[in-house]
Formats: sequence, C-alpha cells, structure tokens
Amino acid sequence: MSLSRNLTATVFVCGALVLAGCATESEPTTEMASAPAPAPGNTITGEGLENPAPTVTLNWGNLPEGREWGSTAGIDIDPNDGHIWAYERCGAGTFGGGVPINCDSNPVDPIFKFDRNTGDVLANFGGGIMMTPHGIHVDADGNVWVTDFAGNQDGTKGHQVHKFSPSGELLMSLGTAGQAGSGPDQFNQPNDVVTGPDGSIYVGDGHGGQGMTTARAMNEGRESGATGRIMKFSADGTFIKEWGQIGTLHGEFRTPHALAFDSQGR
Repeated sequence: MSLSRNLTATVFVCGALVLAGCATESEPTTEMASAPAPAPGNTITGEGLENPAPTVTLNWGNLPEGREWGSTAGIDIDPNDGHIWAYERCGAGTFGGGVPINCDSNPVDPIFKFDRNTGDVLANFGGGIMMTPHGIHVDADGNVWVTDFAGNQDGTKGHQVHKFSPSGELLMSLGTAGQAGSGPDQFNQPNDVVTGPDGSIYVGDGHGGQGMTTARAMNEGRESGATGRIMKFSADGTFIKEWGQIGTLHGEFRTPHALAFDSQGR
C-alpha cells in the first residue's frame, strides 16, 4: 500500500474518532431515574393499609329473647343467598369438656342463619345434638356442616361432624359419638370441615397439638393418641384416606384448625 493511501486511511480513522467524540459530547446528560415510592402498606399482611371497613358493629345479630352470645369461632356465608350462618356455644363463655355451660348442659339451638342486612334470625336449629360446635361450613347446596370437637362427660356426644339440611334436618353424622380416637371412624377433637368441588368431605382433626410446643410434648401426644391430621371421605361419608400427624415437619400439623378451598378447587 502506498504512503498516500496509508495517510488517507489514517485521516479517515482519526476523523471517525473525532466525530464519535463530538457526538458523545453533544448528547444530553441523562439523570438516573429515581426509585418508585414505597407502597403505603404491606399488601400481603395488610399492615399499614387503610382499614376498608372502619365501622364495627358490636353484638350484631338479633338473638331470640333470653339468648345471649356465648363463645363462638365459626361463621360462613351462604353461597346461594349471601346470608350469614354462625353458631354460638349455648351461652358458654368458654369451651371444651368440663365447662359448666355447654350445648349438652344447656341444649338450646346453637346454629343460626341471619339476614345479612337486618341481622334477623332466618333459621335456628341443632339443639340436643352436639356438645361444643367448632367449625362451620355451608356447601354448594346450602347444607350446613358443623364439627363438634369436645365430648360430654357421659360419652354420648361430641367428637363428630354433623351435616344439616338448610332447614335443620340432620342428614349425616361422621365419627363415633362421644368417643375420641384415631381410627378411620373416629375423631379426636375435630376442628373444621369443608366439602370439595366433587362433594368429597375433608375434616381437620386434632385440637390438642397447639399446646404441644416441644418435641418431647409432641412425641408424648402422638403416643397418647392425639391427632393432627386431615381426613377425606366420599360424599356419602365413606372413609377414603388421611394424612399428617402432630409435628412441625413438612406434612405434619400442630393443629389443623381451619380448612378452605381456593377458586381452582385446591
């Protein structure tokens, strides 16, 4: 290559570098975008978010004359008409076996259906059948399921799951009345019940594990027959399977206290 061609190539290269440098210098300086402002609260836990229902109505629900709200831990919404199902433990201020007031010693009707707008009673039933209602579930047909988690002193009520029609007819009872156990036809303090999309019945069984806070206590609980399991039954009440025990490992439960299905039936 001749000297003149080398000089020409050098000039072009240098010219390109100069142009590039000029273009770089002529570009406006871009400031880094500021980080978005943090959310006003935790959208998972709700902490810090505005209360969507700031008004609280105390003692809602118009109980029959002479009745007062006892201990309760169960409520569900009727999927057909939107009214409210709940129970109260027959005036008992606390719950469990051995308390002076329960649905055995005071056999009034513990299950209520309330008008969602007025709080008036639309249905009331279940007296004389159970000891201590704990979980309540209304299935797609409007049937009402209730777990009775404590046994009476006579060993004739409790440790069962009951299914009622919307009008209060007893349609089915699972478990052995008044007899706690760990067999497929027994419950030991059943907490909650829910029905699946195919009508299968699921029961969270075992309330005592929540007080077992050490490995030793949980081992002793399992050896004594205490349960921490999920039980599955067919729609007609036939036992299918169970899983889980008291513990803190994967697949174990301290207390399977509440059950629910998501929108995909899981």
